Amino acid sequence: MYCPLCRFPAFRRLRARLARIFALGVLALVVHGCDQPTAPASDVDAPGAPTGFAPSALVTPVNSKIAFLSYVNEESDLYTINPGGGGLTRLTSWSGSEWEPSWSWDHKQLAMARTRLGDDNVEHADIFLMNADGTNKRWARKGLPWYEMFEPSWSPDGKRMVVTIRLSNSGDDIWLAILKLGTDSVQYAAPKGVLRIYGRQASWDPTGTSIIYLGNLGTEVHRLVPGGTDVVLLRSYWEIEDAALSPDGKRLAYTRLVTSNNPEIFVLDLATKVSKRLTYNAAQDKHVSWSPDGTRLAFLSDRSGKYQVWSMNASTGGGLTQVTHVEDAEEPVWAH
Repeated sequence: MYCPLCRFPAFRRLRARLARIFALGVLALVVHGCDQPTAPASDVDAPGAPTGFAPSALVTPVNSKIAFLSYVNEESDLYTINPGGGGLTRLTSWSGSEWEPSWSWDHKQLAMARTRLGDDNVEHADIFLMNADGTNKRWARKGLPWYEMFEPSWSPDGKRMVVTIRLSNSGDDIWLAILKLGTDSVQYAAPKGVLRIYGRQASWDPTGTSIIYLGNLGTEVHRLVPGGTDVVLLRSYWEIEDAALSPDGKRLAYTRLVTSNNPEIFVLDLATKVSKRLTYNAAQDKHVSWSPDGTRLAFLSDRSGKYQVWSMNASTGGGLTQVTHVEDAEEPVWAH
């Protein structure tokens, strides 16, 4: 279920660190076979740990960047970096924090969540935009908000965003919605015959016709056609923390717990309905994001002792590469 405090990056980092400390004091139990595309499918995790974890050359478009957050005094700023680790650029430096960065599909703009003083004189999470070089900073909506809006994801045509909105102080009162850019128009995103649905971490598929999102219990990944169907792509007995569709729309990368406090990264082949586990360790591996050509995955890990951005081969889990060497990182997202 939704945690109201978790919209603040510093709280999310504290919670993750406590989980990491606890994990070091218990025996790591690897659990195979909980993920299934639809009930009552049987075990679909591909067996066997990956091999060949030597860094390898990155095969990806040269103009791609990875955006991520880094922290100073518990406040986050937005940075971009080349997939190979060079070209680190700081894009924000104001007081306060931003979180949940998202690239436009033409890799020319970034969206994120920031707190904003609303028309009720209360701070609300709202969507903030800027060019990929940090210029032209502005709010996505002209009007002052009276409710929270966060977790933005651009549509491929750049005209809409799917977002999560929270209408009240109740942590459970959150819904999927579509913001029409250039206006203040916000409409619920829901299947035919339904007014609104609970959802988190939504993102558009490459065609712009459907939305991938996490269900309210955090154990299902759905595909929604607004005004049409809503189907379950993946169901798990363990919590799913994030999910991302590949650029060709054929695979789903996701993070799920394998014990009560150990998230690992998997890739589901949507045609065969088989999931393959890519990471095997006691570290926190999460926040998975695809490279533009679908060959690699960027993700967050504290396997080095601090949270850093890493990348790996999207098919094997090999070619492990540490992308950042900063004080602390979070929420990497690879440009489309």
